[in-house]
Amino acid sequence: MKNFLFIILAFSYMSPVCSNISNQNENKFNKQSPVIQDVQKSALDSIQFKIYNSFVKSIIDKSANPLNSILGDLTNLYRENPNNTILYWEAYLMYYKAIYYLKINDKSNSEKTILEGIDIFKDMQKKNSEDYALFAMLQSFSIQFTSGIKASEISGEVKKNLELALDIDPLNLRANYVYASNDFYTPAKYGGRKEVEKYLLKAISLPDQKVNNSFLASWGKEEAYAMLVRFYIEQEKWDLAKKYYQEGVEIFPGSYSINQFASKLVGK
Repeated sequence: MKNFLFIILAFSYMSPVCSNISNQNENKFNKQSPVIQDVQKSALDSIQFKIYNSFVKSIIDKSANPLNSILGDLTNLYRENPNNTILYWEAYLMYYKAIYYLKINDKSNSEKTILEGIDIFKDMQKKNSEDYALFAMLQSFSIQFTSGIKASEISGEVKKNLELALDIDPLNLRANYVYASNDFYTPAKYGGRKEVEKYLLKAISLPDQKVNNSFLASWGKEEAYAMLVRFYIEQEKWDLAKKYYQEGVEIFPGSYSINQFASKLVGK
């Protein structure tokens, strides 16, 4: 499970992207999403990008202050109008903050931060598919700080939350991606590496969002392409690796996580 750290660190080089999505599911979406006041809509506009950019600034500045600033804004927003959307982004920010601490070799604060993010979901009521998918991803990150029985227990919780995410919405890109990622980094002797391809192929076939909305999640497809290319390279399925590498770089031309495999495909 320690290899899971590779994909976590890879996320730090990935720019989240949004796509234009059909509104065919808008009525269903409106029933499920919280009431977001106009002032919160403004503050939450492109929040995924704001968090990512603050993470990059934290790396450059060697300070968590940029991330802490956005966290403070989210905390104030939640105090004004509590809802799960704000909690989701608080947890997402905690995920990036934990990565930041790990990159500066502060494992103690990395562990503390990811556990704070996990606690957000433990206390959250009426979780949806997106919530369970992110919850599982944070739990997966936390496994590197544990071992033995505790690590096994967390792994079981990860799988349970991913099954809940997919049961609620089988067409959630992020739920499919995180499920594939968890299977990818689970050793074969523990039952892993059986469904990676299936769930990654499904993930890249799905829209970033059901409804185009600037304050909801859109991450996952770039990461899915990168993992799929890596999987096929490891399997020495060169034609498939090249196919999905080309598809990936056409959609995400500036992606470090996909372009890093270019040299491995030369002459194959």
